[in-house]
Amino acid sequence: MNLPDWLLATLACPRCKGPLSPLPPGEGRGEGIRPPGSPPGSTTPAELCCATCARAYPIRDGVPVLLPEESRPLSSGS
Repeated sequence: MNLPDWLLATLACPRCKGPLSPLPPGEGRGEGIRPPGSPPGSTTPAELCCATCARAYPIRDGVPVLLPEESRPLSSGS
């Protein structure tokens, strides 16, 4: 269960209106989410990131939470 491409193309950062992209598992907080019933090793990203303003937004229960107060700054390493 990944976020569909059409959804990613529609979403924008609420702070700067820049494009959002999935943060690969292991690069953000946590290791990603394995949806119930999915094969082992299959994960969906736990965050969406905005490279323009260097913020990451969580994905909870498969729903992107695009609230500025829920975002976190991206570390210099990601």
